Amino acid sequence: MPDPFYESGLPRVLSRPERLLDRLVHALLPAPCLGCGRPLPAAGAPLNLCAVCRAALVPNPRQACAVCLRPLAAHALPEGYRCGACQQSPPAFDRLIALWSYQPPLDAVVRGLKFGRLDYLGRHLAEALAAGLGPRLAKHDRVVPVPLHWRRRLARGYNQAERIARPLAGRLGLPCVQALARRRGTPPQSLLGREERLVNLRKAFRVPRPEGVRGLHVLLVDDVATTGATLDAAATALKKAGAVAVTALVAGRTPLEPVLGDRGEDPTE
Repeated sequence: MPDPFYESGLPRVLSRPERLLDRLVHALLPAPCLGCGRPLPAAGAPLNLCAVCRAALVPNPRQACAVCLRPLAAHALPEGYRCGACQQSPPAFDRLIALWSYQPPLDAVVRGLKFGRLDYLGRHLAEALAAGLGPRLAKHDRVVPVPLHWRRRLARGYNQAERIARPLAGRLGLPCVQALARRRGTPPQSLLGREERLVNLRKAFRVPRPEGVRGLHVLLVDDVATTGATLDAAATALKKAGAVAVTALVAGRTPLEPVLGDRGEDPTE
């Protein structure tokens, strides 16, 4: 997969004072590649990954559901084809877009963002999303990050989804708004199974000011989609508040096994 940073002319050229400061910091605290541990150049590297590890980022499979991105065992799918699950019980979001599959080395980048206090990686992910998916993201009215409960945000120091959403909105020329709020604290989704995740997030979000999304196309941003339960619950709240469409956007989609019984036949034919 082409490197979305360098294909689009990123990273930007640093000024002379910035280069001097960067070299000083690198000399004192040399940064390793998050994927393999090799030393990175003094000027740094996108996603804190060396060129070899960036080349190892895995794109999502082409033959996948147009809504949830679940891979389908099909050689060719009709445009906009939805898997059986999304036909029978569609999620609240209209479609999910992800730049990569959530597997090494992307998992190390996301862990660094969420748990390693490397909050600048949110900007790196935003730049990659804008460079790789920009034309598909332009026709929206607002960028909305998935919120953290205030206790978790206080413990972490920031919301990783917001660290991605704000620079992304700047690149797209769109407003970034905190339209969603958490009703209550919930256990981490990573510790729960699918059914527990759905119960855990039931009515977890609210929209304090519905007029901020009413009648608008919303780009809902998070770091990773696993079962899609968080994005579904957030999109449900946005739709109830009057949003006409919600596109869910993440850096990584957890890889799933292809649906063997769903080979892309159009059920209406």
